[in-house]
Amino acid sequence: MSQKPSSKLIAKALPKGDRFTGQFSLPGLIPDLVRGRDGNVQLFDTEQQAYVAAMEAVLRLYDSRTIDTRKAGGYRRLTGAELAVLLDEVDVTPTYFAEIVGVPQHRVMKWLDGEQDIPHSAHVLVKLMKLNDDNFRVAEEITEEYRESS
Repeated sequence: MSQKPSSKLIAKALPKGDRFTGQFSLPGLIPDLVRGRDGNVQLFDTEQQAYVAAMEAVLRLYDSRTIDTRKAGGYRRLTGAELAVLLDEVDVTPTYFAEIVGVPQHRVMKWLDGEQDIPHSAHVLVKLMKLNDDNFRVAEEITEEYRESS
């Protein structure tokens, strides 16, 4: 199976011996096979069953409101609620955190409401900022140093 992101929506049945499996993807994501709760590839007796399972997987992926529900390079992703607590503990607003991370404010708001997955780098940064005030100051200094002048 290709490890390249798909350029279009995929929902199809693939033959697997005398059975079938479903393949699915949204544009920009790497295609995956329909899996059971145990994480193993699910096999179906008919092509139609595999196709329907692939369509259902696409719908779940689309309805999840996340851009990519897979693990971030093998790391557990920080949830929006966890990020909100950390930002409160560090005493920084989402707007200022967005400035330090280098993303638009609306992106951080999407992280907080669960609409987009939080990148591992933002997780690391907020934890470093929480660890001690020196890390926070260094992050601020680097941000100021590389700010574009108007």
